[in-house]
Amino acid sequence: MTVYSFELHFTAPAGEEVIDALYEAGWDDATVSLDPGEGGPGVAAFDRESSTAVEAVASAISQGRAAGVEITGASEDLVTLAEIAERTGRSFATADHWAAGRRGPGGFPAPKVRRPRVSLWSWAEVATWLHENRLAEVSPMEVEVARVCEVADSLIRAHRLQRRLPAEDRARLCHAVS
Repeated sequence: MTVYSFELHFTAPAGEEVIDALYEAGWDDATVSLDPGEGGPGVAAFDRESSTAVEAVASAISQGRAAGVEITGASEDLVTLAEIAERTGRSFATADHWAAGRRGPGGFPAPKVRRPRVSLWSWAEVATWLHENRLAEVSPMEVEVARVCEVADSLIRAHRLQRRLPAEDRARLCHAVS
């Protein structure tokens, strides 16, 4: 078994019992940040032992829902060039050269959020690119967790957004994209 580290974002009702319910549902391997007196948004940081990243993330989502919280996202980790440099043990200049195509094989992922001063990249895409091009020590497990969280986050958001549509429109869109 491997230990997978990831975060889930959630919304919980107010009340002290929510923390106990999460623990009893299986979140005993998570550090939960939530003001139980007020409820609202919270974050759970997991170190979950499992055979795959998908199993780890999916089980945490299911357990959170069973405890009565609404899962609002999985850490689709958006990072700056400075964070990329820090995570890879390289200099900021190296990360900047990768992004600009001045170093490495090219094809560095495009920013998810383009800003004039500090853009944001998907860590899942960057980790995959670095691993595939052997430019930094990024473990296959870290790439797997990043990919799974990226997909889980997209599915969670899509599930929440589609509830805004009437059932027939939702069915038509789901059929069109599947």
